[in-house]
Formats: sequence, structure tokens, C-alpha cells
Amino acid sequence: MLGKKQHGGGGGEQAPRWAIIWLDMMNSLLALFIAMFAYSEPKRMKIVAVVTSLRETLGVLEGEPFPEKKLEVLLSTPGLGPMPGKPTGYLMSAIEEIKKEVETGAEQRGLLFRVYGTEEGPVVSLPSDLLFDPASAELSEKGKKAIRILAKYLAAIQADILVEGHTDDIPVKSPIYKSNWELSAARAAEVVRVLEEGGVPHQRLSIIGYADTKPIVPNISPENRQKNRRVEIKLKNIPY
Repeated sequence: MLGKKQHGGGGGEQAPRWAIIWLDMMNSLLALFIAMFAYSEPKRMKIVAVVTSLRETLGVLEGEPFPEKKLEVLLSTPGLGPMPGKPTGYLMSAIEEIKKEVETGAEQRGLLFRVYGTEEGPVVSLPSDLLFDPASAELSEKGKKAIRILAKYLAAIQADILVEGHTDDIPVKSPIYKSNWELSAARAAEVVRVLEEGGVPHQRLSIIGYADTKPIVPNISPENRQKNRRVEIKLKNIPY
């Protein structure tokens, strides 16, 4: 019949042209606000909150979320300068400096450097085989240099810092340490000492030794055990 629209069986109605133009304009404004905010105050969580608020206000929450990887790139753009509450990308700069200045060929040796994010904040993971000799809690010369480099970055971040010591499952053989519990705690304490010497306020630092209770991979091979021997530095209570 005339006057009735015929609908195919395969899909819904297309959005009107004005709506497409409107959404395109809103997305452009969204990108502009993000860039302006990032330049003035590059704090990742605040930017994510602003993005969410803008998307809700503009009515563009449906569909794929704004890609956070683009936010990370924006935040780590050279020239923004150090600010409290840095994203994980900033701490990756410390890892790259450690690799360059301290440990050549780290990847070839299987040393596992990691920076990753959690709900509480970013985490820096350093291999114990870089920092310490076997069954020792005294930082090697390379280990001291690595922690001093990291201290430069951590001193600029307003956060509580928890240093965790982790070992593999092989019982320690040492006249000083009777178990991996003591060894892991002593290693964390040694890292904290050097961080404090490097300018990190002592009231923001704490330690814990986990021994072999929190492996990242099963302790079933020498390669896996090497990955589990690590010191993790966790940042918490960053003032966003």
C-alpha cells in the first residue's frame, strides 16, 4: 500500500544524517577536551573520568569505549613533564633506562622486567637475578644502580610504596637466612633502604616478604623459577 514504508528483514533503520553529523562533531570536541586536559594535568584516572563524563553528557556511551591505549600514548608524550600520579607508561621509562644503563641483553638472558597496572595502582617488577647474588640480600653493584635509577622516578610520585620480595620454591641454603621467608623480606628491606637513600620519603615506604607463595608461573623449570624470583614495587593511594 502507498504511504507505508517497506522494511527489509535484515536490519533496523539507519540513523538520520543529522545524527551522524552530530556524533562526528561531538567526537571531535571530545578529542579536543582530552588533549587540553592532558596537557594541563596528565593524570590518567582523572582523564578516564572526564572521558566517561563527557561521553555520558554527549550521549555517546553506546558502542566501543574510548581506547585507553590512546590515553596512555597521550599521557606519555614527551614534554608534559613529571606530575604526581603518573601512569604506567612513565614507569616504563625507568625500566628502559635500567635496561640501557645496567643490564645489556636482559631479554636474551630471560630476565623479566614488567610494569603493569592494578586497581590500586601501577606495579614495577624487577628480576632478583639482576639485583642480588644467589641466597643473598645484599644488592649487587648492578642492583644498586638499578634501584637508584628507579628511585629518581618514584621520588617524584606522591604515593605509598610497598616493596615485595618473592623467591622460587627451592629452600634457601644460607648461614644467614633460615628460610625463603626471611630472604624475601630481607631483599625487600634492602631495596627500601636504597630507595630512601635515593630520595623516596621513608614514611611512604613499607616492605613484605612473600617467599614462594605468590609465583607468577608454576615452579616447574629453571626458566620459570627465574621469573618467580623478583622484587615488586607497588604504588598505592596515588592522589588523583
